[in-house]
Amino acid sequence: MSGGKANLLKTLSDNERKVMGLIMPSNGLKRNELERKTGLAKSSLASTLSQLEKKKLITVRKETNVHFVEPSDWFKGL
Repeated sequence: MSGGKANLLKTLSDNERKVMGLIMPSNGLKRNELERKTGLAKSSLASTLSQLEKKKLITVRKETNVHFVEPSDWFKGL
């Protein structure tokens, strides 16, 4: 992991770090998988994903019944 990514991750909340820690190695996960693996309530996960999207760290692809969460291109480029 680059120094830029490591420094950026230090500024995140615990929940944000937990989500990023799961999606970075796998290049993304389904939202329901994140729910299960993080143990966060749906509302907490929704809030966390919203904050990460605003910070441009993740992209959420909304397909028919599945939301796929992946690191943003900007974050991958750090």
